[in-house]
Amino acid sequence: MTENQAADVIIIGGGVAGLSTAMQLAGRGASVLILERERLGNGSTGRAAGLLGQLRGNAEHTRMLIDGVAIVKELERAAGVEIFVQTGSLRIAETPERAAEIASLVKMGKSIGFEIDHMPIGEVAERMPYMRTDDLVDACYCPTDGHLQPAELAGAYIKVGRERGVRYQTNTPVIDILIEAGRVRGVKTANGDYHAPVVVNAGGPWSYLNAELAETVLPTAAIGHYYLTTRPDLAHPVDRFSPAVRDRELRIYTRPESGGLIVGIYDAEPDLHDMRKLPPDFDMSRMKAARDSIQVARLIDAAHQRFPWINERTAMTITTGIMTFSPDARPFCGQMPDIEGLFHCSGFSGHGIVQSPVIGLIMSELILDGKSSYDVKSIEADRYFDIPGYMERDDIEARCLAMAGNYYGKVERAQSVDSSSPSLVGRG
Repeated sequence: MTENQAADVIIIGGGVAGLSTAMQLAGRGASVLILERERLGNGSTGRAAGLLGQLRGNAEHTRMLIDGVAIVKELERAAGVEIFVQTGSLRIAETPERAAEIASLVKMGKSIGFEIDHMPIGEVAERMPYMRTDDLVDACYCPTDGHLQPAELAGAYIKVGRERGVRYQTNTPVIDILIEAGRVRGVKTANGDYHAPVVVNAGGPWSYLNAELAETVLPTAAIGHYYLTTRPDLAHPVDRFSPAVRDRELRIYTRPESGGLIVGIYDAEPDLHDMRKLPPDFDMSRMKAARDSIQVARLIDAAHQRFPWINERTAMTITTGIMTFSPDARPFCGQMPDIEGLFHCSGFSGHGIVQSPVIGLIMSELILDGKSSYDVKSIEADRYFDIPGYMERDDIEARCLAMAGNYYGKVERAQSVDSSSPSLVGRG
């Protein structure tokens, strides 16, 4: 075994979750090796829209994302690149039920000192002349939200991580996890074995297959996702700092992009991908969305309802990728009881980009300190361990599909600030 085949921590997966974890671990003196099956940042990370909404259904999750923005700003200074584009964000309501949803969110946000308030519909129309507003009954605005640029974020993690000593090995899929007497010893690849007392499963949609290598169950599923990006249109200009928008009734989110507009959808009937059936050389960046698919049709129809100038003839690109959903749309971070030293970092349900800055910090604390400075009870990796209904693949996929299908569709209320059970109202 060579020095290059040993580390304190081996991370499986070079997406933003793994890259952030590696950077934070190396910053505390750990030797870290990332093994990526393809290219760094080329999986779900490379297909993400990157919206950043900080206010969540409880105070602790909100604090995590606020702290994440601070981490990103430090990254920007260290890497010399713009990552966070602070556009502000709007939530809009076209029904009384959605208006009540917004009212509860504003109330909860103000109760913890978060900057958010209702915005008059006339002001919404002034800020976003390219959006239909005559059917709206309420809206709320957060000026400190925006979006993260996925490629720049991944690049910054890599740059800072490399400066701290992180080693990156691409085109190296893991084919087995080495375990002795209930403890991780490393991983096996086609290039040989790599040894470490800690292995982090940050494989995105492949994470549940990585868990199976260790004969354990990670209840995630690989769910398809779609968004469109319009080309710049002089008749409907979109300023670079136009607010992001979440329209939960239509199941869509939007943000500016290169003079055009990104519109994505959390579809009521999303695709399910069996990662086991994909070819070994599968490259997510080459995924093509069929323009005649029902998911694309629903995306364009929903976009047209909110932005009437968008239709089938609009100049646009359609992006599709694969998200990693969990049964409750919260990630799995930490160890299972059955294998010591095997940590999981997966299940971000479409929000890996925005959660990754603080998740890397949390994972480094769990690995090096055995606990986190945050309350991580709601994202612990073992919260479904050995629970009937969460151990068989068919059951897991059904639960994850149901969660993904209701992700924007269900009307929720924000929880009280002392609640440990987050509501969907703060997600997005």
